[in-house]
Amino acid sequence: MKKYVKLFFTLMVCFTLSFSLYSAVSAQEKPTVTDDSETVVEEIPEDPTLTDEPEETTEITTPEETEPSTEETTALSEEENNNEEEATTEEEESSDPKTNTGTPVPGIGNVKYAISKSKTATQLDENFETKVTLSLPAGEEKLATDIVFVLDKSTSAEIEAQALNMLTDLQNTAQTTGADINVGVLIFNQQANTTGFHDLATDYSVIESEIKQDISSGTNTHAGLLAAEQMLSGDTAVADSRKYMIFVSDGITYMYNETPTAIGLENADKTNVFAGPDNWATKYGSNAAPSEGWNQYLGNVAVQYEADGGAYEHAYGVAYDTTTYISYDEKVNHAMSVDVALLKTYQTYQALASKYHCYAMTAGTSSGGEYTWGPSFMNFLANGETYSFDSIKNDIYYLVDAGSTVTDYIGYTEDYNFDFINEAKALSLKVGDQTYQAVETEENTYSFAEGNYVVAYEPGDMANGEMFTLTTNVPISQFEPVQLTYTLKLTNPKTEPGTYGQYDANGSLGYDGLYTNNSATLYPVDTNGQPGAAEEFAKPTVSYTVEEEPKEPTKPEEEKPDKKDPEKNKGADTATQTNMGLMLSLASMAVTGAFILVILNKKRA
Repeated sequence: MKKYVKLFFTLMVCFTLSFSLYSAVSAQEKPTVTDDSETVVEEIPEDPTLTDEPEETTEITTPEETEPSTEETTALSEEENNNEEEATTEEEESSDPKTNTGTPVPGIGNVKYAISKSKTATQLDENFETKVTLSLPAGEEKLATDIVFVLDKSTSAEIEAQALNMLTDLQNTAQTTGADINVGVLIFNQQANTTGFHDLATDYSVIESEIKQDISSGTNTHAGLLAAEQMLSGDTAVADSRKYMIFVSDGITYMYNETPTAIGLENADKTNVFAGPDNWATKYGSNAAPSEGWNQYLGNVAVQYEADGGAYEHAYGVAYDTTTYISYDEKVNHAMSVDVALLKTYQTYQALASKYHCYAMTAGTSSGGEYTWGPSFMNFLANGETYSFDSIKNDIYYLVDAGSTVTDYIGYTEDYNFDFINEAKALSLKVGDQTYQAVETEENTYSFAEGNYVVAYEPGDMANGEMFTLTTNVPISQFEPVQLTYTLKLTNPKTEPGTYGQYDANGSLGYDGLYTNNSATLYPVDTNGQPGAAEEFAKPTVSYTVEEEPKEPTKPEEEKPDKKDPEKNKGADTATQTNMGLMLSLASMAVTGAFILVILNKKRA
């Protein structure tokens, strides 16, 4: 019996050790992960160019060529010969300055700048509100202006006094607003004479003495305008839209270029060669303006001057020789000194007027009564306009006149909606440094500065358009910006976490969406009381962010085995296997003990 018991215990010990070893090894092995996800095979669309079917083609049928009949051939040959003869004749005429008529030059086109304006918006605050500001002129624009006078040496004292009166008024503006007004004076005789720009606020006396200076000898309008171009283009700190050139002359000129240049013309009795205003009557028979008009006249001069190629030009004041002047008999075939001086004056003035605000004013001189072509030329440069220093001052000082309006439609789409805060306390208007609060004069109507500016609000929706109109009942100055500030509220912000919109304070970046206004339009009235073309303001955009709400902390729960993730449950499976091994060992020992007791009881029996 003892040997059976001993054998049984030996077997149980081996069984227990084997099972424990198996459990330890199993705990270190990596479980096999089964991927239950399906493999998606992307279907590649069939390329129609790879099909076996032939590509459809379109056959182009060329009509059969037919040979013309003998009669048709003869007629065509005669027509071609006639065309060749006409072309040859035209070519010969176009190359001959005696018979050539130039293309009329274009008239003076004054530059038209967009009216300075801006619209800005602050970023949305915690209440989803933004403050929007309309500004005329643009709030960020530098209040600086350049004014250049180009004055004939023979400018009358009356004209000088009018110019100084204008500058006195502008000086007061500069001193009260802090604006920079730079004034340059160019007096031209044979050449341009200037000392550069001066600050109107502090150097008025210097400017006055330059305007009143008395010089003589020659009239070179072209040189004066060339110097004006150099001064205006050289000041890069001031925008071209705020540069002004005032050209005062009787138009009687006969030399050109920065270094005076002229062309000698022989007189009628062939006893003298000269360059002067009398060249006009020598060539054209009188001192009247050209009968064909200035556009055609200047076109003709341009052709003759190009054909001459500078053959008759010389420095003004140098003695002539027999090869550098136009003979009296050939006078109608060449551009003489007055012709070229007028042509170059026109070309330079036109270039200036294409970039800056330019004014051609006729100086009333005794010479103008004799050489009537001169004042007529100045009138041509002015496009028939009669300018006064008062009207020029208004152009310099005022941006738009009374009666100008702005319509502003509040931002609204199916995705977002801004509401105008229709309360007096949500509105303010600033003129220069002076701020005015809104006064509600009637329902939905607000007044500023005792009625100088009025805002009329119109409630609306997507169909009708919520909007307001700003009306200016006084002119708006270039040097004192008018700025209307109002408040908008976003009524339907999103609730899902995320960032909505992009912030663009002045609308210069061209972002799409969350516009504070659907449109804002200026309807200007100019300083002559004439309505101008409508102009659009830029559209600012705003943005906001909805943060994700943090979750409340909870007590950690005992981790349960995850049947779907064997890797995650590796530790739990190892512990389970170890516990099972221990339980089986104990069970084996219990069975063994019971078996021994049974044997002992049988033996006793």
